[in-house]
Amino acid sequence: EFNYPHSIVVDPTGHVYVTDENNNRVQEFDSNGTFIRKWGSNGSSEGQFLKPEGIDLDSSGNVYVADTGNSRIQKFTSNGTFINKWGSEGQGDAQFSGHAHGVDINQANNVYIVDRDNSNIKMFSNNGIFITKWGSNGSNDGEFNKPHSSAVDNDGNVYVSDMFNFRVQKFTSNGTFINKWGSYGSGNGQFKEPAGIATDAFSNVYVVDKSNNNIQKFTNNGTFITKWASKGNEKGQISGAEDIFVDSSGDVYVADTGNSRIQKFNTY
Repeated sequence: EFNYPHSIVVDPTGHVYVTDENNNRVQEFDSNGTFIRKWGSNGSSEGQFLKPEGIDLDSSGNVYVADTGNSRIQKFTSNGTFINKWGSEGQGDAQFSGHAHGVDINQANNVYIVDRDNSNIKMFSNNGIFITKWGSNGSNDGEFNKPHSSAVDNDGNVYVSDMFNFRVQKFTSNGTFINKWGSYGSGNGQFKEPAGIATDAFSNVYVVDKSNNNIQKFTNNGTFITKWASKGNEKGQISGAEDIFVDSSGDVYVADTGNSRIQKFNTY
């Protein structure tokens, strides 16, 4: 069961990890949704959470969680054993302004954090050493208005859902602006609240539009391909979805937040 399932990631064996935000825990399932384990409780000690949001895995299967309410990142083994933590409240290089949000890890195991309220992206080593950051508040290229999530493609490019600028921005691995697409609306290639973002094996980009209650798929340069879903609680419908992940087989997992469930789709 979930109380605001926020973010989702799938490991190479098909195990699914979900941040169960209002229950202050992580839950793990097999690829069919059978419960395996959970960890976490409300608090600020090691292994405890206050409204955890973003989640991702490194190449060794370690789990990184944005412990959003505690303004920090926590790192665990795949079975939930605490390893490390970093971050605190603030605007410094290794600080987060109350909203460490999206977590994404590249092939070099560097960790990208969407620091939503500071309107920037921060990059760390997998043991929490600060590397670089980019972004500021605004609507120009490389600026953000409440960025939600990031995703990395096979070439190391970073895509950011710039929620209240109603667009996606694309950067090199160190933050050099490449491209952007999107505008306000409900048409193809338009957004009202672009939230979770993911890439597939072909570097196509998937975006959950939280307020339009759909999922849109683009090429890596922003050309619209297709979209699906609508608002509701039937199979294939979503409500206020927060996050998305595409596994190596092309199956798409969606944190259908408003319906307190996970949905799995096939697009290939």
